[in-house]
Formats: sequence, structure tokens, C-alpha cells
Amino acid sequence: MLSWLLLPVTYLFGSVSFAWLAARAKGIDLRSHGSGNLGATNAGRVLGRKWFFIIFSADLAKGLLPVLVALALVESGHAHGTLPVLTAACAILGHSFTCFHGFKGGKAVATSLGVLIGLVYLAAAITFGIWLLVWAVCYTVFRLKASDAVGPASVIAALAMPFAHLATFPQPWALLNLPLTIFLFLVATLVIVRHRSNIAKLLGKTPPPAE
Repeated sequence: MLSWLLLPVTYLFGSVSFAWLAARAKGIDLRSHGSGNLGATNAGRVLGRKWFFIIFSADLAKGLLPVLVALALVESGHAHGTLPVLTAACAILGHSFTCFHGFKGGKAVATSLGVLIGLVYLAAAITFGIWLLVWAVCYTVFRLKASDAVGPASVIAALAMPFAHLATFPQPWALLNLPLTIFLFLVATLVIVRHRSNIAKLLGKTPPPAE
């Protein structure tokens, strides 16, 4: 039963906004600058490019480390097989809906990637490759700013992610694997919904946001 304590601990860990902490250390409330989003992209935009990489890595760790702990508990026979997926969900929910900032957080890209690396590393590699490719095309061909190219890259990668899982994971629709497969489709949906302003911008239905 103690293994289930990992779920609330993971949510609280996921709720720690490294973007907010980094900005606060410089006397900046990130919620009042750029897009107001508590994620790596907005932090990089407001604080400088190096902070994007630092915070992206920290947010990725928020997803990866708890999942690795959950997997180790399952391997040792001290936890139910569903614990890794539930732990992954708590990490993403903590990052996106942090209890420390009025349940407003980041867009879950980095934390979702960390979760993917822990759960389905082949799908994670494909998804990250697609993200890099789309980002590069948006940056070099369409001449978007580096930070503005993150949104479209994240949306396309999220769309591709569950299908990368279906293509690389053995028997993804088997009863034992069904919770993982459904979870990954839900994660993709969440990331896309969290990027709805970016989608509207791409479709030309809103002016470019100040983010």
C-alpha cells in the first residue's frame, strides 16, 4: 500500500514550477510576462535562451524520475502494474495544473516527454525526432522565431505520438497494455488542447499573442 503514496508525491513534485522559481529568483513573476505560461518556452523567452534548456530538462525530469521509481517498484513486486501509468498521469497533471499557482501551469510538453522516455522509449525517440524536424522547418523555412516554432512542433509531435506507440509497441490493444495506450492518446489530447492558442494563431484566427 505504501507504493500508492508515490502518486500524491509525484503530483506535488510535478506541481513545482521550475520556470516560476527561476524567474522569481530574478525578481520576475513569469505569470505577468510573455504569455504568462509557467513553462520552459516562456521562461526562455523572458529570461534568456539558456533558461529554456535548463527548465526544459528539469521539467522532463519531473516526468521521468517518478516513472522510473514506479517501474522499479513494479519490477520488485512491491506495486501493482498500473502504478507507472498512474504515476505518469500525476506528473503531467501536477505540471499542467499546479496546486501552488491556482492550478495553472505549463503546457506539459517536457514533462510528457520525460514520461514517454520512461514508459515507451522508442515512441519517445520518434516523437522527439518529429518535434525537432517540425521545429527546424518552422524556424528555417517559415522564418518563425525559435520560441514561436515550439508551439507548432509540439502540436504535430503530440498528434504523432500515440501512433508512434501503436507502431512500435507489441500488442498495444491487448488488455494488459490497454491502460497505457489509452493514456498516451489522452496525453496527446491534453498537449494539443493546451496549445489551442498556438493552433488558432496558425490558422490565422487570432493575432500573434504576446508570448
